[in-house]
Amino acid sequence: MNLDELRSKINEIDENILALFEERMHIAKQIGMYKKEHNLPVLDQSREDALLNLMKSKVKDQELLNLYEAFLKHLMTLSKAYQNEI
Repeated sequence: MNLDELRSKINEIDENILALFEERMHIAKQIGMYKKEHNLPVLDQSREDALLNLMKSKVKDQELLNLYEAFLKHLMTLSKAYQNEI
């Protein structure tokens, strides 16, 4: 593949990531509203730890494990920040 084809593939992937990100954040907002209505804290460390462990166990390319963990932690940070805005 040439550089333009590779970049085109990246663009497609980024569009898919955007759609999934928006969907995830909409659900995070609903979770935040639920937590607010039920006086629950935004942070649920045991849930976060369990999700991290589960998702890390699914990484096929171990070379990417640390990068994926950082990505997922950042995504969780964004979700919590969004929930805290509610």
